[in-house]
Amino acid sequence: MLLKSPWEPRLAKGNEPIYHRLAAAIAEDLISGKIPPGARLPAQRDLSYRLGVGLGTVTKAYALLERQGLASSVHGCGMFATGQNLAITETIDLSVNVPPNILSDRLLSGTLATLASAIDAKTFGAYAPPQGDLQHRLALAGWLQRYSASVDAERMILCNGGQQALCVVLATMVAPDVCIVTDDLPFPGLRRIAGLLGLELLGLGTDHEGILPSALDRTACEVAAKGKRLVLFTNPTAQNPTGKTMSRSRLTDIAGICKHRDILIIEDDVYSAFSAPDHLCFLDLAPERTYYISSLAKILTPGLRIGILIAPSNQLDELAHVIRAQGSGASPIASVVMHRWVVDGVASHIASMTYSEAVARNELAASVFASITDAWIGNGFHMFLPMRHSAAVALAYAARENRILVTEPALSLLTKSDQSGIRLCLGAPTRVELSAALRKIATLLV
Repeated sequence: MLLKSPWEPRLAKGNEPIYHRLAAAIAEDLISGKIPPGARLPAQRDLSYRLGVGLGTVTKAYALLERQGLASSVHGCGMFATGQNLAITETIDLSVNVPPNILSDRLLSGTLATLASAIDAKTFGAYAPPQGDLQHRLALAGWLQRYSASVDAERMILCNGGQQALCVVLATMVAPDVCIVTDDLPFPGLRRIAGLLGLELLGLGTDHEGILPSALDRTACEVAAKGKRLVLFTNPTAQNPTGKTMSRSRLTDIAGICKHRDILIIEDDVYSAFSAPDHLCFLDLAPERTYYISSLAKILTPGLRIGILIAPSNQLDELAHVIRAQGSGASPIASVVMHRWVVDGVASHIASMTYSEAVARNELAASVFASITDAWIGNGFHMFLPMRHSAAVALAYAARENRILVTEPALSLLTKSDQSGIRLCLGAPTRVELSAALRKIATLLV
């Protein structure tokens, strides 16, 4: 006697083909535990009758689940949910957005050894200025001018990472009449910080380059009519999570609207090192209204928590006040390491190798997903597969069953669109591991 399936048949919401919605519903219930590992799925004819769909639809749904590794057929017995036992040591992690590890143990140990002569007890025992040491800022400003010609040490504040720089800026903007606008699929870090501070977020329509100028202009008019002030947050290069990059003309058009509509700009440019040689940024186009954020974590190494914030001169005192209140300026030790690497040329060497890795890994991703027309492959260390949320959940589960971790499916809460997707981070694994993981995910999409 065949075991009865514990699953209560249903279809996932959405406008995809019915067989996709059926497969997504089964995947979602596997994640929630409604379908135990190894449980029998309903017989195809019975499921066809109970859902009122064609037998061929059920057959296609089950075939998709088999390709994704979520179900397997047993001759004469039916279809069963898989229950693979995942060993974390065997997992390839595409969920963490970091650059490849370029540092060698020898370089790191040599750098740490120099700290004994670079930091004395008096310096280490004193509070650093809220903006950071001027000598460190001057050296870093000179080095960063390869990515933005308008980097200025006098207007620079060193922070404990790019996220802290963003938090400091947003903390100065907390007011009932302030509204932050950004991409319809927003940077997750922005959403978290805005939620903590109680700031309103609005999503703007986008295309393959990112935010549409027409969407910004239209929203600016609507917000102004309500008596509110607008602030634009943008990742112009390799937007997180989608990887989209704005062209020079797009940047210029948006900067013009911001000047005309008196919109402040928060420019998160942490991926500027992976941009084109003729890179342009909002800090160059509208320095009087731009809060520019960069970070050495994506250019050099995540262990170097140095965030760079360049702000309008009339805002420096207020930003410094927030840093004092938070008690979280840049680490003096990390600042000394940064200064030594910039002066010795180590920073330029690591940045060059990191850029080469970015090019190679994006070319690999482009070759693997060449037949998938809507894969968004950028120039940083992440790419994006847009899809409906139910399909994204199913893909994330299928990837995990195949010992691949991906970022939690993105869900837009800022527009009425049901656009979602999966971000794949390309930096952490070795190239061999990355190739294997990407090729497996590509098969799960078929």
